[in-house]
Amino acid sequence: MRTRVRRAALWLIVALFVPAAAHPYAAATVVVAPAAKPAEIGIQLTAVGGLYWFEGVRKRYFTPAVMHDIHDNLHASFVRIGWFPNDLHLERIPWRREDEALDTICSAGLRVLFLIPSPKDDPKGTSDDLHSTGAFLDRYTHREFGCIEYAEVGNESDLPANGFSSVDQYATFYEAMAPIVASYGVKVITTGTSGENVPWTQRLAALLRSGNPAPALDGFGFHPYGVEPSEMAAATLAVRQAAGAFGTNPLPDVYVTEMGEHRADDLYRAIVALAPVTPIVTIYEYLPRANEDAGYAIKSNPQLYDAVVRAWTTLHAQASRSEVNGSVAVRR
Repeated sequence: MRTRVRRAALWLIVALFVPAAAHPYAAATVVVAPAAKPAEIGIQLTAVGGLYWFEGVRKRYFTPAVMHDIHDNLHASFVRIGWFPNDLHLERIPWRREDEALDTICSAGLRVLFLIPSPKDDPKGTSDDLHSTGAFLDRYTHREFGCIEYAEVGNESDLPANGFSSVDQYATFYEAMAPIVASYGVKVITTGTSGENVPWTQRLAALLRSGNPAPALDGFGFHPYGVEPSEMAAATLAVRQAAGAFGTNPLPDVYVTEMGEHRADDLYRAIVALAPVTPIVTIYEYLPRANEDAGYAIKSNPQLYDAVVRAWTTLHAQASRSEVNGSVAVRR
């Protein structure tokens, strides 16, 4: 803890007092601006569609009552959903399940963080994955205009178990997928790394920068598992500093596209700590999937549910006080 806090403080001092050309991450210069609103809250849901959609998935996760609870009671702005292209190939009426899911989400005033499937999630391979993802985005950016706001390219792709043997292999996939996403006006985010994987992020940023041209990129994903809540802000800044290898000024944003805690106090502290240093905080999860540990599920655990509500209340009370007092925030 102490090491990370000192490190974050050092970056702040460097950004404020060292000329831009004097250190390798010139884009880290701190911008002082009027107090910004806190990060938007999102909630993880299960994947849309699938073989068991009509047998229980739809009624458990994708009802108007669930969306009302997420939007009005948990104060979430968006939900994170996955999708498997092969599910579409199995449907007798193409898109029927997906239509029902997206209609329910978007009509409730929620937006979508779309978790793009990795090639391992599509038995037909990378070409079909790219084509199917493009078809999904084409359908729902038109059918549900403005509802899909973010797309995360793969889930925790720094872990070999998720289908990529190296960061170089993932960069190649990202470079193929990102133009498809960006062509529909959706913000494209790299895979959320599992934990503070700074070397992997730095290598990815450098690889993407070397592209000719560099691919569309709105930010880097981060899943701060294994990080203490008190250290999460510093960890996010560390990832953002590593992302500076992409070469943009200011540094790319780091999006917390998934995080979860088993203890209510830890969840509350994590949300409050992350909110000033990331555009979004995506909480895992609303309800557990079949045969899944319910320890993270906020709807199944009243204490976790209350922690989300309390964190949102705290953040917006702080923002209101800052606005009234005319204070400024340091955007790192």
